Amino acid sequence: MTRPTVDLSGFPVLDGHLHAPLREIPSDLDGYRWLWYEGQREDAALAAGLIAYRWAVHELAAELGCPDDEESVIAAVATHEVGEWTRRIVGAADIEALVVDTGFPPPELALSPDELGAAAGVQVATLLRIEQVAGELAGLVSSFDQFLDAFDERVEGARAAGHAGLKSIIAYRSGLAVEPATLEEARAGFERERGRGATRLADKPLLDFLLVRSLGAARRQALPMQLHAGYGDPDIDLRLANPLELRWLLESGAANGVPLVLLHGAYPYAREGAWLAAVYPHVYLDVATCIPPLGFAALVDTWREALAIAPISRLQASSDAAGLAEHVWLGARRARATLGAALGELHAAGALTAAEAEDAAEAILAGNARGLYFG
Repeated sequence: MTRPTVDLSGFPVLDGHLHAPLREIPSDLDGYRWLWYEGQREDAALAAGLIAYRWAVHELAAELGCPDDEESVIAAVATHEVGEWTRRIVGAADIEALVVDTGFPPPELALSPDELGAAAGVQVATLLRIEQVAGELAGLVSSFDQFLDAFDERVEGARAAGHAGLKSIIAYRSGLAVEPATLEEARAGFERERGRGATRLADKPLLDFLLVRSLGAARRQALPMQLHAGYGDPDIDLRLANPLELRWLLESGAANGVPLVLLHGAYPYAREGAWLAAVYPHVYLDVATCIPPLGFAALVDTWREALAIAPISRLQASSDAAGLAEHVWLGARRARATLGAALGELHAAGALTAAEAEDAAEAILAGNARGLYFG
């Protein structure tokens, strides 16, 4: 039985969230697999059993004209220089633009945004990751007042520095249940972190204070804020990454006027993320279609949930590429196929006309993100 689908092969994709390709393409099995895997590096062999990874190997083998096994694919990819490979594979993806979080990989190991844009031949927007800024500054100052002044300068100057948005990974550090924190509570948290010599800040009152402060800076600069939600590596307590935990932040007014983009489809909390996008006009749900490595069925289900609940104007797509240029290409292919399947069902059910389904696809694959990051 043929499933209904909408052919989106001719639709460009604006990749709304990714990490730049590594300068050195991994040529060994474990090094390559780890960039597909959300577990510990020593367990990266488990990636070979992921359906999403096996699909990627088949797709790359066909594109490269090499034998259809992971050793052959990895060897074939590794024969390329990263700039040339990025030009080839991203160019084949019909990508309109890229939105890059430079917090990972480390800048010295990855292409810079300018290098990525030149190689891919598209416009690149960058995000300022606020916890990374805070961690860097914590090791450079001698007092909380100096820290806060320097943090404010960086965050308030984000747009002037060329950034198109802010990014928070507070879900990884203390969870999404952000609460009000006073200046003195933040100061005490800073001193606790200094006492343990930390630059990976995890003190909840301090991080909550900095996130709310950053939202004010985002509002003044008309910048969106991306928030990690849901699926991540074992460093995250997934129970605390449910976007429903954002209740105080959304109801208090602290985030008013700032587009909040929930990443990764908030998986497995796609329904919750879609509900937030339905009832809070400044919340968006971005569905990552390459990393985390979800199979076809999970991605179609995520689009189903999102389209069943959230306004079309609040949905976006990204690859969440994690160090490989082919992640962008594969993410675009998967976005078109899985979104096309979900839209095809809606068209077949009479919920959308063919024209409405195509309009929805254009908005989700590119238009909505275009307005946020390049408008």
